[in-house]
Amino acid sequence: MKETQHLQLRLIRDRYSVQATSGKLFVNGVFFGYTLEDTVRAHGIKVIGHTAIPAYIYQIKINYSNHFKRRMCLIYNQDDGSIDALGVQFTGIRFHGGNRHTDTSGCILIARNRISDEVIQGSLEKELTCLIDQAIESGKEVVFEIINS
Repeated sequence: MKETQHLQLRLIRDRYSVQATSGKLFVNGVFFGYTLEDTVRAHGIKVIGHTAIPAYIYQIKINYSNHFKRRMCLIYNQDDGSIDALGVQFTGIRFHGGNRHTDTSGCILIARNRISDEVIQGSLEKELTCLIDQAIESGKEVVFEIINS
């Protein structure tokens, strides 16, 4: 049996509120954890620091974050590591720990537990970063798809 040459991450956004968007992250089809992001907005609309990245297909790499002062997952679709999707641009979008939408400015929070539509708990940042780092080190491409349900 041939081993897959990519690691597939799929975020299915399933709960929407005025201030936050929550969802479930799957890795190669297996549930990994809960996500929390800023608000999903109409195509081409961005409120800086309060808008989730568009549902789209992205790549992920691991690099050093000057903001967080550690190696982290970077979500991108442009050669310079930025995002340009459906009429909006973002830079420095990462997976990281946090509990509420106020803990992010466009990034995706990842955790073990969903407390409510606007609160998650139990960071999975280190586990996800390690998983992606191992995949990249073994030569796999990391593909990340976001779906609005």
